[in-house]
Amino acid sequence: MKGFIASFVKGQVLLLAPQPALILLILFNRISLYYSAPVIISLAVLWGWFDYSGKAQRRGASVLRKLERLVDDFGRLNFQEGGSSNDERIISLLDKANFGSSTRTTPQLAMANTEKIKEVYFTLELWYHSMRQKVRLLLRKAGSMIEYDLLEVVNEFIEFYGEFVEKVAEGTLRLVGKGDLSSLEGEREAFSTFKTQLAELRGRANAFLQSLHDDGLPVSETKVRALELDPWFKTGTEASAISESSP
Repeated sequence: MKGFIASFVKGQVLLLAPQPALILLILFNRISLYYSAPVIISLAVLWGWFDYSGKAQRRGASVLRKLERLVDDFGRLNFQEGGSSNDERIISLLDKANFGSSTRTTPQLAMANTEKIKEVYFTLELWYHSMRQKVRLLLRKAGSMIEYDLLEVVNEFIEFYGEFVEKVAEGTLRLVGKGDLSSLEGEREAFSTFKTQLAELRGRANAFLQSLHDDGLPVSETKVRALELDPWFKTGTEASAISESSP
């Protein structure tokens, strides 16, 4: 509403430019005041609407381009499979974990939980491709897009991001943390890289959402879920505590 009022005022100012000539025509009875005033106001309203619509469309397209980059980067990090030796996807830890000597779970139970996490992962991957397609479709019709469409896809991204972190990333780390982490020591650096890249992506997403909130778009959240689990860090802390308590 504020944007439209600003555009309306701008239209009034622009239409006031020829006012001296219009006043002279009115004084010399060339133009009727009763007819000219409604015309000027109507033109100002029309100008305000077209100016506001143009700004809203450009803003919507800009927001969608930023969202598209976030969605694409999330996909590259979590769904783009690397080579067998450099697959840094969090889900790849499930195939490398060893639960044979675990005292916190059994191989059979770990296998069942692994299948559940992978099933959620593949479901979210389908959701990801659907969401990415929706963003690209909205970009193509940005000229006719309404604010509801923009808000819907932004809130969908927030929900999707949280679902992936909670049910896939944290679910994977919680499960592999019950296994033999010494067998995954070679994956520790890859996980550290993944965690850093996800944190950087989260920072960009939070800045994006905060800017939308500041502009008056009622997004469901201004921050996406953070990944805080680190099974290696926990193990290292516990090992230090045991070492310090030993005589």
